[in-house]
Amino acid sequence: MKTYCEFTFEAAHSVAPYSGLHGHTFIVKLTFGGPVDEVYGWPVNLYDVENYIKEIKGEHGSGLDHGNLDLNTEIGIASLENVTTYIWRLVKARFPNLEEVELRRGMPGSTEGCIYRGETAGAVGLAA
Repeated sequence: MKTYCEFTFEAAHSVAPYSGLHGHTFIVKLTFGGPVDEVYGWPVNLYDVENYIKEIKGEHGSGLDHGNLDLNTEIGIASLENVTTYIWRLVKARFPNLEEVELRRGMPGSTEGCIYRGETAGAVGLAA
């Protein structure tokens, strides 16, 4: 059984020297798996996840939402890939059943994104 939830946040970032400061609506999909609860059949309680998402998003600039991702030193260069792995680290620490984080931006038909499943090897790209 897989359970997922999506959320959005608005944020600014830059990826020097490829882009100056600009903003996006980011769409995050969190997918959970693993053993399921005997009563509810879910691998994770989405009510708990939704409450944690509120913490991650913060209040207009105190978290991911309406902030400048460049100012978060835990992200590093605010590429799609680095933001995705940052979200992975936050959510995985609270919900060990996390299996995948997908981060997208753009309009339907012109979307860019990144999927992370906890891999540790490989180069980090620079999508602006």
